[in-house]
Amino acid sequence: MPSAAPPPEPAPARTPVPDLDETLAFAGVALGAALAEPEALGGSARSLVVRARVVAGLTTDRLDTTRAAARAPGSTVVVKRFLDSPGTHGLPFEHEVAGLLALDRTPVLLAVDEAHRLLVMSDVGDGPTLADLLLGTDRDAAWRGALSWATALGELAGASGPHVERFSAELAARGVVRGWDLEADARAGVHRLVAALPTPTDLARDPLDATLAFLHDDLEALASLRAPGSAVVVSPGDTCPDNAVLTPAGWVFLDLEDTTAHHPALDAAYTLMPFSTCWCVFDPPPGLTDELLAAFTAGLGRHLPDAVAEPAWTRDVLVASAGWILAMTGWLLDGAVEDRPRVGPEGRSPSYRQLVLSRWRWGAEHLRDVTPGIASLLSDGVAWAEREWGPSPSGGYPAFS
Repeated sequence: MPSAAPPPEPAPARTPVPDLDETLAFAGVALGAALAEPEALGGSARSLVVRARVVAGLTTDRLDTTRAAARAPGSTVVVKRFLDSPGTHGLPFEHEVAGLLALDRTPVLLAVDEAHRLLVMSDVGDGPTLADLLLGTDRDAAWRGALSWATALGELAGASGPHVERFSAELAARGVVRGWDLEADARAGVHRLVAALPTPTDLARDPLDATLAFLHDDLEALASLRAPGSAVVVSPGDTCPDNAVLTPAGWVFLDLEDTTAHHPALDAAYTLMPFSTCWCVFDPPPGLTDELLAAFTAGLGRHLPDAVAEPAWTRDVLVASAGWILAMTGWLLDGAVEDRPRVGPEGRSPSYRQLVLSRWRWGAEHLRDVTPGIASLLSDGVAWAEREWGPSPSGGYPAFS
């Protein structure tokens, strides 16, 4: 899963990839079935992900859950083995297990091997991802797919409301007691940007403290998204275009390593910016993101109508967008300064400079009425980056060219 999402900390040395036969054996024991014919499904340096065929020993009731029909020998499952260890930053195994147990519109969790940090899921097939549609050639399919994706994401978030306590309990049972802190990452982004910008004469004594004081009200608005009484949903966290597969039954959301409970505006921001922490970020065509946000809002509102009441809802989504941009600044600015050529897959993603500049430009333009201090800081960032790097346009999505 290529992504611009956290963690921002340097990654530890990569754990050696475990033996594939051993992994299938552990998965088979957990599932109660013999598995064979592994097919690599990509993934990331954090995990080994394979599709495997059930060849013997499957018992019908093992897979007969409320969200999946029984499977017979000859069908396939997906095995994901995490290459980290307990205590790793982010705890992706723990979050993925808890997310799969709490959320609909995700693969069905069929078996878990806690000792070997391995899980077995239903196979959702080889349908196109949203990234495939956006980077393809069919404009109508990309537009329709994006709108149905936004509706499905809103429905997923809204339907999760009754399961927030269960999700938190599953995390606590696995030793996770504190969730991701967007405010801390947003402040880290401010620190990184202030360090990069030239110091104005009137702030020469202490530019960081002065900037934080200038942004005080905006950062307080960000903090308000987790205030008592705010709406809370469970979200896959990293709802990027490559993490959603279109199936005959609709969109299925994959890769739940960053599943968290938070304000739904943080998910809505993915439709407006769009794609808050992703590599698949280009300039959307006029009107698309407004329609995406409206579709997400409708899906969410069917379950949580109070959460989308105006004018607070639009403000919350813009504040969440500001938080994502500041956090992304902390995660990606070093790569932009170094001029790394791509954030995601080669030939399919923008450079670090293109992505950072596109986010700053969007924030400078769209956040002026809600978080004016952050918009001003981002405007300063755009001016500095264009002097240092040149304009660095990101271009549009191929499907809409």
